[in-house]
Amino acid sequence: MAKQVGTEWIGTTNGVIFYKQNGIYYIWAKGRTGKQAPTAKNQASLLGKASSLSARIRTALKPILPGPVDRKLMYRFNNALQQWLRTGQSQSTELVNGIAQLNGFSFYGYTTGGAFPVFMPVNRRSDGNLSVQIPAFDSPNPISPLPFKGQILLKFIAVSCNLNDTADTKIYETELDIPYTGILIPARELTLPLQTGPGRLTVIALSINRGTAGILGVL
Repeated sequence: MAKQVGTEWIGTTNGVIFYKQNGIYYIWAKGRTGKQAPTAKNQASLLGKASSLSARIRTALKPILPGPVDRKLMYRFNNALQQWLRTGQSQSTELVNGIAQLNGFSFYGYTTGGAFPVFMPVNRRSDGNLSVQIPAFDSPNPISPLPFKGQILLKFIAVSCNLNDTADTKIYETELDIPYTGILIPARELTLPLQTGPGRLTVIALSINRGTAGILGVL
């Protein structure tokens, strides 16, 4: 099939091509009909849902993402969402409690994968809001191996998408600017007033000193 102007190629699975044109998702499978058609349609629906979720989340996280638009990052993030959607977990009526494909996803420095080198546990509070456990800072370079020059700027963004209607997206942003001279700063808990719930995908991301950034957790 010839490539058409204005066509966005999404991917190929088992010889079936998935693409988007004028805002509409299409499938193309030469010589494949009958029983294979429903499978192809289901795959196109999954890819379309992943693309929509990815776009909403990346828009919300734009303040901490590398710019301009990074196609490799976009496709890598889309693929991670596709892998999760294939597990069927998104159809569950239970609360999401971590997604292996997204936890630790790095937005900087990796084109084919790799983990965000920062660990701050994210939890769901009894009131439905989120909390982040910020560790103690007690060394000259507390978040190794990141550059450290006496100031730690932590920017948190939490984005919650309705899995059945991505237009229903809620966002919360906050920053912590921490001067650090090597004297112990105790661990603390940061509350993010953003409600989670069944049927929603909530991503909590962090950037440090306007440099490295990634996903801390997904609830």
